[in-house]
Amino acid sequence: MASQTDKTRGQTTCSVEISPAVVDAGAELTLEATVTCSPPRDLRGHTLFVNDHAVELTEFDGAANRTREFVAKAPVPPGEYTWSAVFPAFDMEGVSYLQASTQISFIVKPHASYIVVWETPSAVVVGERFRIKVGMKCSSECDLGRRDFGIYDHDGKQVATSTVSGDRWPSTGLHVADVELQAPAREGLYTWSARSTGSDTAIPHDEGSISFGIRVVGQPDYRVKVAAIDQASQAPLSGARVVMHPYQAVTDESGVAEVHVPKGTYRLFVTQTDYLTFGLPVEVTEDMTVRAELDLEPVPERN
Repeated sequence: MASQTDKTRGQTTCSVEISPAVVDAGAELTLEATVTCSPPRDLRGHTLFVNDHAVELTEFDGAANRTREFVAKAPVPPGEYTWSAVFPAFDMEGVSYLQASTQISFIVKPHASYIVVWETPSAVVVGERFRIKVGMKCSSECDLGRRDFGIYDHDGKQVATSTVSGDRWPSTGLHVADVELQAPAREGLYTWSARSTGSDTAIPHDEGSISFGIRVVGQPDYRVKVAAIDQASQAPLSGARVVMHPYQAVTDESGVAEVHVPKGTYRLFVTQTDYLTFGLPVEVTEDMTVRAELDLEPVPERN
C-alpha cells in the first residue's frame, strides 16, 4: 500500500457567488458554491463549509462540482463582512487533494426608511392652518408602526412632530399619520421636509426623509364659481378638476366647484376623464360664475 508521501498531489479550488453584495441588516443572502479539482473528480455528497453553514455538493458536469443555491442570514450590525468558504482536504483514487478556501465579502446596511407625503394643498393662505398625510415604510417590510417623525420648515426648524399609525394601509404597506401645520406668514414657494427618527434597538434603520413644497398665497378677495357641464347632454360633470393656478378645486355632485382667489387675471382650466380640456382667460374683479361646457374626446375611427 502506498504511503501518504507516495500519493500524487492534486489541486482543489472553490468559489462562492453571493447576492446581493449589499444587504439589509438581518436580511437573507443567496449563495452558490463551485468546487473544481485537478485531476477532475465527482465530489457529489462532499461537504463545503461556508462560515457556520455546511453545504453539500449536489451537481457535477464532468469538470466542476456545485451546490444548489442556499440561503444565509446576514448579520444585524451594519458594516463590511468577510466570510470564509473551506473545502477540506481529501484522498480519492490514489490522489491527495489539498484543502481549498476562499473569502466572501459583502456589506450590511441599515434598513431604508421610505417616507412619502401627499394631500398637500395646491395653495395655502398666509398664516392659515392646513393638513397633510405622511406615510412611512421599511425597505425590508419591517413593522414601523408607532414610529416618530418630525416636520421641518424652510429654515430647518422643527415645526411639528407626530407618530405614524400601528396599522398599514392596504396594498401600500405604509404606516400613515395626519399632520396639521401652519403656513408661513409671507407669500412664496417654500420647501419643507419630513424626517424619521432613525435607528431601532432590534434592527437598525436609517433616518429617512423627503422634501415637499408649500405654496403660500395672499388672502383671497373673490369667489369664482365654476359649473362644469357636458356640452351635448347639458348634464353636470362631478369630479372635474378646476385650476386657476395655483388655486385648485374639484366639482361636486352638481358639477359645481368654488375657487377663492385674489383679484387678478387667470387662465381657467377644467379637465375631466374622456373630455377635452376647457380653457378660458378670466379677469377677476368681483365674485363671478363661469359656465364650462366640455366636449367629449373624439372616438378614433376604426380601419
